[in-house]
Amino acid sequence: MNKKLATLFIGAAFAPSLLLAQPLETKDVSPRIVGGKPAAPENWAFYTQIVNRPSNRSFCGASYIGDGYVLTAAHCVDNDAPNHIAVKIGGIRYNGTDGVRVNVEQIFVHPDFNTRTLANDIALLKLTNVPSGVQTVDIAAGSVSQYAVEGDTLTVAGLGRTSEGGSSPTVLQEVDVPLVSDAVCRQSGGNYANVGSVSFCAGIPAGGIDSCQGDSGGPLVINQAGQITQLGIVSWGIGCARPGKYGVYSDIAALRRFVDGIVGNSNDVPSVEYKANETLTAFNWGDIKQHTFAINNTGSVGFTVENVNVTGSGVATSPVIANDQCTMATLSAGESCQIEVEFGASMAGTATANLTFDIDKTTSVYRAKVSAIAKDPSTPPTGTCQDEWKPGTIYLTGDTVNWANTTWQAKWWTQGDNPSQSNEWGVWKAIGSVDCSPTTPPVSPPTEPEPPTEPPANGNAYEVGQNYNAGDIVTNNGESFECLSWPNGLWCSGTPSVYAPGTGTSWQLAWVKR
Repeated sequence: MNKKLATLFIGAAFAPSLLLAQPLETKDVSPRIVGGKPAAPENWAFYTQIVNRPSNRSFCGASYIGDGYVLTAAHCVDNDAPNHIAVKIGGIRYNGTDGVRVNVEQIFVHPDFNTRTLANDIALLKLTNVPSGVQTVDIAAGSVSQYAVEGDTLTVAGLGRTSEGGSSPTVLQEVDVPLVSDAVCRQSGGNYANVGSVSFCAGIPAGGIDSCQGDSGGPLVINQAGQITQLGIVSWGIGCARPGKYGVYSDIAALRRFVDGIVGNSNDVPSVEYKANETLTAFNWGDIKQHTFAINNTGSVGFTVENVNVTGSGVATSPVIANDQCTMATLSAGESCQIEVEFGASMAGTATANLTFDIDKTTSVYRAKVSAIAKDPSTPPTGTCQDEWKPGTIYLTGDTVNWANTTWQAKWWTQGDNPSQSNEWGVWKAIGSVDCSPTTPPVSPPTEPEPPTEPPANGNAYEVGQNYNAGDIVTNNGESFECLSWPNGLWCSGTPSVYAPGTGTSWQLAWVKR
């Protein structure tokens, strides 16, 4: 997920804009502290920065909860490898050398984290060692209502931007924001309608205070007579401190089972590896599609696989387990097991087989799925072998290719992206079937053509105020730009000149140069 989701704005108002989708009346999709003030270091000794290994610049906030574990937002780390990141506990300076720096050994993302809605936006980082000389923060249990009611003052801190499109502060910022009821927050519309089960809102209707880009993953706390308890994690928001757009925070109390399932067994934490989402080659409606799921133990603690189940969705007929080597199998370190499934299709379309299982060492339910396009054998395939996908060719929006028995259409500019490995968020969209494409990628020619230096001929000129969506490509000042994925893509349609591609002071928050 794009780390830009997390940048707190502590300006006049402090509502998690990236985290908080819509404050009571003000926000933009970007978490930073807006409307705030320099934080008192003694109150935030547990505050943690997440940085890339070679760098001191934080890209997300977090909090140290003890026993060598750091709590943050899933969208901050879901695409990271442990050996690529580190943390700075107690560091309050942006790009500073203060704080206790520790490397990350393992990343635990909530198994039900939804990258589209940001539901269950919570993750834990297990550090390579338990640091000394640092402070921890207590986290909520039970429910938020045990600690605060609507209107009560909460405080959020971060090193994100201090205004929408602005710059990062030099020191940690904090801002007070009132707790908002789920009913009021849902009135903001859009994804705010999903707030309530594992998230909540904070902010003011008039905006002006909020969290912003760079604040993601940071702590939202309540201070009750000196007792500080973390209630939320900066997750998302619409803009920064915008009127009517509250900051959205992951509800720690509602997600406490996930935390306890890992930290509560700190000496017995398993590492389960499997492919969560795969796209298979197309098959004819009426035929049987087969697939083998693999479950691997990549840690040092053994675990037993339990409650294996498969279901179908889309046009898939009820999948069946043809061979199950996993149920009640105990996997020691480095061992793996396989589950073979078979499924068909009731008609042409996308058939999906869903696998769920759990293990004896955690309360999490693990989910994986495979999808394949079912073709109508009575419909002649379309396309010719001359349209075969080639990894060295540049494809523009709308171009079509044939590959892996399927016809694909490019959703935006691409080169080298294998269509058969593209999921629903990928660059390629399956639009038909064909029988002439091989399944082994062709060998690229010795010399690949260089990407065009001029904007694509079919690129559209950027227009201020025009509605743009993720993946849209525009030209501006002789260069080509692509609108970023949600939520950063929400700024592509923004009227402020700061987001104009290539020319605005903050254009990189919304666009990427092609």
